[in-house]
Amino acid sequence: MATALIPETAQKVLTQETLRSAAKQSQRCLTVPVNLRRAIKKYLRDQEEPHMKRKVLRLSESFNQIKDVNSELIASTSKQLVEDPLQCVDQSQRWKIKSSYGDIGLTYRDDETIAYVASRMPAVFSACHRVLKEVRRRLPGFSPAKVLDFGAGTGSAFWALREVWPHSLEKVNLVEPSQSMQRAGQSLIQGQKDLPLIHSYGTLQSLTKSINKSEREHDLVIASYVLGEIPSLKDRITVVRQLWDLTRDVLILIEPGTPQGSNIISQMRSHILWMEKRKCRKSKGAIDDTSKDLVVARKSSAYIVAPCSHDGACPLEKAGKYCHFVQRLERTSTQRAYKRSKGGQPLRGFEDEKFSFIAVRRGPRPREPWPLDGVKFETLKEQNTKRSLEDLEIDYEDPVNSQQASLIPFEEPDPITYDSDVMEGDDVDDNDEEEEEDDTGHADLGGGWGRIIYMPVRRGKQVTMDVCRSTNQDASEGVLQRIVVTKKKNPTLHNQARKSLWGDLWPF
Repeated sequence: MATALIPETAQKVLTQETLRSAAKQSQRCLTVPVNLRRAIKKYLRDQEEPHMKRKVLRLSESFNQIKDVNSELIASTSKQLVEDPLQCVDQSQRWKIKSSYGDIGLTYRDDETIAYVASRMPAVFSACHRVLKEVRRRLPGFSPAKVLDFGAGTGSAFWALREVWPHSLEKVNLVEPSQSMQRAGQSLIQGQKDLPLIHSYGTLQSLTKSINKSEREHDLVIASYVLGEIPSLKDRITVVRQLWDLTRDVLILIEPGTPQGSNIISQMRSHILWMEKRKCRKSKGAIDDTSKDLVVARKSSAYIVAPCSHDGACPLEKAGKYCHFVQRLERTSTQRAYKRSKGGQPLRGFEDEKFSFIAVRRGPRPREPWPLDGVKFETLKEQNTKRSLEDLEIDYEDPVNSQQASLIPFEEPDPITYDSDVMEGDDVDDNDEEEEEDDTGHADLGGGWGRIIYMPVRRGKQVTMDVCRSTNQDASEGVLQRIVVTKKKNPTLHNQARKSLWGDLWPF
């Protein structure tokens, strides 16, 4: 139980219900929407492609080749480019891509596109859905009307956008160089109702040439699973700068949850923050008028919405770890039909899609009080002294019921139809009740909310968590900290920690 020594702001956040609702960002097993599953089935049925399992395996091998190319980038050169790219690029050709994205990235043939729809599209959709859902929770007043999807592929992010913001979307611009991918995306949305206005382009250059300068800014720009397909770091920075210029409000980048994917996200995060800080310093030196300063500060500043709780250097880089998260999804019938399991084991009814991401918003970070400021928690001993005699009465029927329950034989679930709602390897308390997802609560962005980076470890009556958090009120610096919460010292936060999962927030 917590009592607030300062006003209602902290007290509102620290009730058990609002605390859990605000901190919960992870989602349990996601089921792909029925309309998307039906669209994929219809598309594959129309293609009638033979040897699908072999083509899915070949596509997976091509993704592994991309990982090898990314791992060959020299760390020193990468750091130099990210921190000050102006020293590494010819001024006359600055931020101009010589060839289209399709020429320097992975091009998809028809058979690879079909294999992608059958095997990868549901997983990419689940990662995009998870990220967009968190952005909606962290920014409850944000409802994008005009969206740009770069590297749209077969439309995984577009389907996720329709699920998260079904009523606000008015216009969506898709940039995808592969004609095969474009055709597949158009085929999948045929027959869908209430579609926004959709335009497809082959490159960013064709997009900017086709629309007026006043219409180039988008409320939301998303690039999912695409930057890793561009082997040149210089071209990645070029693309991200162009995407940021086309962003009016929020930019989202998503990559696979591998060391290479996390490294790409970390590099782009550093570059965007460096670029905006540089603009802010120039604008402050050039303009003295207070009213104009506010306008310039809005246009020349940015902060991280998620997953970081601060805008400083990433503390995981020094720790030798990489930032990624996981979303479990129930496998569709097409995935079960065409994907192969490792080692010849029966294919599970679910899969865990690991991903790294970042959501950046223009403008200064909001200043909000920290959730635990002025809050005093009662210890377990203090709570026990307040308990009445009725609370101490023993119900003798409970042990009997528990003994009978333990006699029920355990049945191994069917690996094909098993729909798990618990992460593999989780040590979840049997007494925990399954909670329904609540979208009403949200955590403030002013600081004080850390991010649980890995799965919490529960040992007895203590919970150990690795939390990336801000070290100061303005969220300009961060640190990776190991936290141990015990039931004896703080039963309220212990109850919160016991229910926390990888990717949830943690209050300070």
